Amino acid sequence: MKAIQYRNTLSTIVHKATNEIQAIPEEQMSKKPAENKWSKREILGHLIDSAYNNHRRFIKATTQDHLIFEGYDQDAWVNINNYQNRTTAEVIHLWRETNLNLCFMLPKLSDDLLLKKTTQHHFHTMCMQLLPVGEASNLAYLIWDYIFHQEYHLNQIIANYQMLHQPFEG
Repeated sequence: MKAIQYRNTLSTIVHKATNEIQAIPEEQMSKKPAENKWSKREILGHLIDSAYNNHRRFIKATTQDHLIFEGYDQDAWVNINNYQNRTTAEVIHLWRETNLNLCFMLPKLSDDLLLKKTTQHHFHTMCMQLLPVGEASNLAYLIWDYIFHQEYHLNQIIANYQMLHQPFEG
């Protein structure tokens, strides 16, 4: 898949999901299913944190010969960013803008960079769709997995969410 296709897929997801999330009542967005579980608002906040971390990864991939990136403590980020005590409108706006920012960056990544294979990655621990240790992969896979991650969690937020994501090709 070419970078422009990733951009178009992500852009479509963001525009579609923004409208659907805005229709969810505030009390549903803030309700925690259990004390140690995220509310829908916090799940959306987690997707903001993911966008920040993956934005950095995608850009770093342009200047290094491997796809090894540091992780982050997802629970700590959600807690520190205090998504639960922010308005849903604010969290939606931030999620939308961070992902649209990625949409502008993705087409700047060359197809050669996207498709360059390496076994130097941690996709066996950091991706939603884990790869076996040592399996060759590329930046295209990481971007594909990022989009899958977005929709996986949007499905937890939006009732009857219809995923647009396609199987990985590349």
